[in-house]
Amino acid sequence: MPNLNIKLINSLPNASKGKRDVCHDDKVKGLSIRVTDKGVKSFIVRKKKDGKDTLSTIGRYPEMTIEQARQKAQVLLSLLSAGISPKHKEQEVALKRITLGEVLSDYIRTRGTNLKENTIKGYLSVFNQYLGDWSTKPISEITRNMVEERHREITATSPSRANTTMRHLRAYFNYAMGEYEDSNGAPFFAHNPVTRLSHVKCWNREGTKKDVMKTYDLQKWHQAVQDLPNLNTKTPNQSETVRDLLIFILFTGLRRREATSLEWDNIDFKDKSLTIHITKNYESHTLPLTSFLMDILNRRKSQTNSLFVFEGVSSDKPINDPKKQVTKVRESCGIYFTIHGLRRTFATAADRLDMSQYALKRLLNHKDARDVTNRYVVTDVERLREPMQRITDHFLEHIQQEKV
Repeated sequence: MPNLNIKLINSLPNASKGKRDVCHDDKVKGLSIRVTDKGVKSFIVRKKKDGKDTLSTIGRYPEMTIEQARQKAQVLLSLLSAGISPKHKEQEVALKRITLGEVLSDYIRTRGTNLKENTIKGYLSVFNQYLGDWSTKPISEITRNMVEERHREITATSPSRANTTMRHLRAYFNYAMGEYEDSNGAPFFAHNPVTRLSHVKCWNREGTKKDVMKTYDLQKWHQAVQDLPNLNTKTPNQSETVRDLLIFILFTGLRRREATSLEWDNIDFKDKSLTIHITKNYESHTLPLTSFLMDILNRRKSQTNSLFVFEGVSSDKPINDPKKQVTKVRESCGIYFTIHGLRRTFATAADRLDMSQYALKRLLNHKDARDVTNRYVVTDVERLREPMQRITDHFLEHIQQEKV
């Protein structure tokens, strides 16, 4: 068996057509050089263990030198002798280099069917703004100290954003710990560095939201909403739509996207109810409609040919997030509120009226995964009609009472 050297390798002729010739090395048993019929020369390693023959190509000559081939061959032969697959070892080496950006991509691809488009956009927005410089960093190199320092940096400008960013990062690491395994099937990543924030108790305290309106502010707010068409003379029709939208959300507790995407097909005028099929918890949501709400819907129905209850500038599309009009209402009445805050105001009113937990959860379409009875209880919309009327009466009473 010859000792592979440059002179010998260079002198090796091309193999016959369709064949491959092999010349073995006598210095490292198991290392050979293979020559194809086109003259391509590659170093290969062959090892037989337990009657099983394993062959691996480790590099081409002359790009890989004889010494480099011998060194790599010795490593591979040691792995094979120990019963470790070189392929698995290469995968582990690749995993060790997997970056945070790659984990995010895998996370979104894996969970994509269960994530709404806006949720994915939210993940990407937070990632790009606060973790973008870690995108190409292997997650094995992201330490607990780095996490704590980054949380502190973001906290300086927005404590709530700092918490949100770290909750996202924690989810990515949890995903990596469950998704990536070594050759033995054990988790490749065993620790989540975001746990440091709990250990040193540096999560930021997030106070209660301040966008829930007080009952004594309702009339002033309602008047500013009614005046919206006069506040925005450029697009009065659109302002009327926003006016109706804001009042509708306050009196139903719907989420913004549920309300803005509402179509006439979702309204049952005979039964006086609405049903939303695409919801946050993926369960259809049916609400009874009071006479007050039916009046709004009947008026809008008579004034539009759109498929949408709250149409946009173009009648074939739903209304967009009315940020400008919300700002105008705030400036007009001097009351801070958000669209989601209207939903919170609805929930607060229901709580003040001592609604049952059943009614409150069904009105808001909240789902508690720990409550196994949810699987067996079928919502009866008629049971919600009286609670819904009480909330409507509560709002109307305060809106009209303050006028006096």
